[in-house]
Amino acid sequence: MRDKTTIKEIFNIWWPLAASWMLMGMELPALSAVVARLQNPDINLAAYGGVVFPLSLLIEAPIIMLLAASTALSKDWPSYKYIHKFMMWTGGFLTLLHVVIAFTPVYDFVVGTIISAPEEIIEPARIGLMIMTPWTWSIAYRRFNQGVLIRFGHSNAVGIGSVVRLST
Repeated sequence: MRDKTTIKEIFNIWWPLAASWMLMGMELPALSAVVARLQNPDINLAAYGGVVFPLSLLIEAPIIMLLAASTALSKDWPSYKYIHKFMMWTGGFLTLLHVVIAFTPVYDFVVGTIISAPEEIIEPARIGLMIMTPWTWSIAYRRFNQGVLIRFGHSNAVGIGSVVRLST
Protein backbone atom coordinates (compact mmCIF):
# COMPACT_ATOMS: atom_id res chain seq x y z
CA MET A 1 0.00 0.00 0.00
CA ARG A 2 1.28 3.43 -0.99
CA ASP A 3 1.05 6.06 1.70
CA LYS A 4 2.83 8.97 0.06
CA THR A 5 1.52 11.38 -2.53
CA THR A 6 4.16 12.70 -4.89
CA ILE A 7 4.74 16.30 -5.94
CA LYS A 8 4.09 15.21 -9.54
CA GLU A 9 0.65 13.86 -8.59
CA ILE A 10 -0.21 17.06 -6.75
CA PHE A 11 1.01 19.19 -9.65
CA ASN A 12 -0.97 17.15 -12.21
CA ILE A 13 -4.18 17.72 -10.26
CA TRP A 14 -3.38 21.31 -9.29
CA TRP A 15 -2.22 22.96 -12.52
CA PRO A 16 -5.41 22.54 -14.62
CA LEU A 17 -7.49 23.81 -11.70
CA ALA A 18 -5.18 26.78 -11.14
CA ALA A 19 -5.24 27.56 -14.87
CA SER A 20 -9.04 27.36 -14.81
CA TRP A 21 -9.22 29.89 -11.97
CA MET A 22 -6.79 32.20 -13.77
CA LEU A 23 -8.97 32.07 -16.88
CA MET A 24 -12.05 32.80 -14.79
CA GLY A 25 -10.20 35.73 -13.26
CA MET A 26 -9.74 37.16 -16.75
CA GLU A 27 -13.47 36.97 -17.45
CA LEU A 28 -14.49 40.18 -15.65
CA PRO A 29 -11.71 42.38 -17.10
CA ALA A 30 -12.49 41.02 -20.59
CA LEU A 31 -16.19 41.79 -20.15
CA SER A 32 -15.35 45.25 -18.84
CA ALA A 33 -13.15 45.88 -21.89
CA VAL A 34 -16.04 45.01 -24.20
CA VAL A 35 -18.60 47.08 -22.28
CA ALA A 36 -16.19 50.05 -22.22
CA ARG A 37 -16.32 50.11 -26.01
CA LEU A 38 -20.13 50.09 -26.27
CA GLN A 39 -22.60 52.96 -25.97
CA ASN A 40 -22.86 54.62 -22.56
CA PRO A 41 -19.82 52.87 -21.08
CA ASP A 42 -19.88 54.85 -17.82
CA ILE A 43 -23.47 53.88 -17.04
CA ASN A 44 -23.13 50.28 -18.19
CA LEU A 45 -19.83 49.66 -16.40
CA ALA A 46 -21.30 51.14 -13.21
CA ALA A 47 -24.46 49.06 -13.60
CA TYR A 48 -22.53 45.83 -14.09
CA GLY A 49 -19.73 46.39 -11.60
CA GLY A 50 -21.82 48.13 -8.95
CA VAL A 51 -25.09 46.20 -9.06
CA VAL A 52 -25.37 43.25 -11.47
CA PHE A 53 -22.18 41.35 -10.63
CA PRO A 54 -22.24 41.93 -6.85
CA LEU A 55 -25.91 40.92 -6.54
CA SER A 56 -25.45 37.89 -8.79
CA LEU A 57 -22.43 36.84 -6.73
CA LEU A 58 -24.34 37.28 -3.48
CA ILE A 59 -27.27 35.21 -4.75
CA GLU A 60 -25.04 32.38 -5.96
CA ALA A 61 -22.71 32.43 -2.93
CA PRO A 62 -24.30 29.36 -1.27
CA ILE A 63 -23.54 27.31 -4.37
CA ILE A 64 -19.82 28.20 -4.65
CA MET A 65 -18.69 25.37 -2.37
CA LEU A 66 -20.59 22.78 -4.40
CA LEU A 67 -17.36 21.94 -6.21
CA ALA A 68 -15.66 20.98 -2.93
CA ALA A 69 -18.74 19.10 -1.71
CA SER A 70 -19.10 17.23 -4.98
CA THR A 71 -15.39 16.38 -5.05
CA ALA A 72 -15.50 15.03 -1.51
CA LEU A 73 -18.85 13.26 -1.56
CA SER A 74 -19.46 11.88 -5.09
CA LYS A 75 -17.81 8.59 -4.27
CA ASP A 76 -20.45 6.25 -5.73
CA TRP A 77 -23.72 6.30 -7.70
CA PRO A 78 -26.08 6.76 -4.70
CA SER A 79 -23.94 9.64 -3.37
CA TYR A 80 -23.79 11.19 -6.84
CA LYS A 81 -27.58 11.05 -7.20
CA TYR A 82 -28.09 12.55 -3.74
CA ILE A 83 -25.70 15.45 -4.36
CA HIS A 84 -27.20 15.96 -7.84
CA LYS A 85 -30.65 16.26 -6.26
CA PHE A 86 -29.25 18.75 -3.73
CA MET A 87 -27.68 20.76 -6.58
CA MET A 88 -30.95 20.83 -8.53
CA TRP A 89 -33.01 21.99 -5.54
CA THR A 90 -30.47 24.53 -4.29
CA GLY A 91 -29.76 25.86 -7.78
CA GLY A 92 -33.49 26.09 -8.47
CA PHE A 93 -34.23 27.88 -5.21
CA LEU A 94 -31.42 30.39 -5.70
CA THR A 95 -32.50 30.99 -9.31
CA LEU A 96 -36.03 31.65 -8.04
CA LEU A 97 -34.56 34.12 -5.54
CA HIS A 98 -32.71 35.79 -8.43
CA VAL A 99 -36.01 36.05 -10.36
CA VAL A 100 -37.76 37.59 -7.34
CA ILE A 101 -35.05 40.21 -6.99
CA ALA A 102 -34.64 40.97 -10.72
CA PHE A 103 -38.27 40.95 -11.86
CA THR A 104 -40.28 42.32 -8.94
CA PRO A 105 -40.44 45.48 -6.83
CA VAL A 106 -37.95 43.79 -4.49
CA TYR A 107 -35.32 45.04 -6.96
CA ASP A 108 -36.28 48.66 -6.29
CA PHE A 109 -35.93 48.12 -2.55
CA VAL A 110 -32.58 46.31 -2.80
CA VAL A 111 -30.96 48.53 -5.43
CA GLY A 112 -32.67 51.84 -4.73
CA THR A 113 -32.94 51.73 -0.94
CA ILE A 114 -30.30 49.34 0.39
CA ILE A 115 -27.55 49.92 -2.19
CA SER A 116 -28.67 53.50 -2.99
CA ALA A 117 -27.42 53.16 -6.56
CA PRO A 118 -27.43 56.33 -8.67
CA GLU A 119 -30.73 56.77 -10.49
CA GLU A 120 -29.16 56.53 -13.95
CA ILE A 121 -27.85 52.99 -13.41
CA ILE A 122 -30.93 51.46 -11.75
CA GLU A 123 -32.77 50.43 -14.94
CA PRO A 124 -29.70 49.35 -16.94
CA ALA A 125 -28.67 47.23 -13.95
CA ARG A 126 -32.17 45.71 -13.77
CA ILE A 127 -31.87 44.59 -17.39
CA GLY A 128 -28.43 43.14 -16.67
CA LEU A 129 -29.71 41.29 -13.62
CA MET A 130 -32.61 39.91 -15.65
CA ILE A 131 -30.18 38.65 -18.29
CA MET A 132 -28.11 36.98 -15.53
CA THR A 133 -31.10 34.87 -14.38
CA PRO A 134 -29.70 31.48 -15.54
CA TRP A 135 -26.27 32.22 -14.05
CA THR A 136 -26.76 30.72 -10.58
CA TRP A 137 -28.20 27.42 -11.77
CA SER A 138 -25.56 27.20 -14.51
CA ILE A 139 -22.80 27.65 -11.95
CA ALA A 140 -24.37 25.06 -9.66
CA TYR A 141 -24.50 22.55 -12.52
CA ARG A 142 -20.95 23.31 -13.67
CA ARG A 143 -19.38 23.20 -10.22
CA PHE A 144 -21.19 19.98 -9.33
CA ASN A 145 -19.89 18.27 -12.46
CA GLN A 146 -16.40 19.73 -12.05
CA GLY A 147 -16.30 18.19 -8.58
CA VAL A 148 -17.17 14.78 -10.03
CA LEU A 149 -14.47 15.16 -12.68
CA ILE A 150 -11.88 16.08 -10.05
CA ARG A 151 -13.00 13.22 -7.77
CA PHE A 152 -12.37 10.69 -10.51
CA GLY A 153 -9.03 12.07 -11.70
CA HIS A 154 -10.11 14.22 -14.65
CA SER A 155 -9.02 17.67 -13.48
CA ASN A 156 -7.61 18.32 -16.97
CA ALA A 157 -11.19 18.37 -18.26
CA VAL A 158 -11.99 21.22 -15.84
CA GLY A 159 -9.22 23.37 -17.31
CA ILE A 160 -10.20 22.50 -20.88
CA GLY A 161 -13.83 23.29 -20.09
CA SER A 162 -12.82 26.72 -18.78
CA VAL A 163 -10.94 27.46 -22.00
CA VAL A 164 -13.93 26.39 -24.10
CA ARG A 165 -16.39 28.35 -21.94
CA LEU A 166 -14.40 31.58 -22.05
CA SER A 167 -13.53 31.35 -25.74
CA THR A 168 -17.12 30.92 -26.93
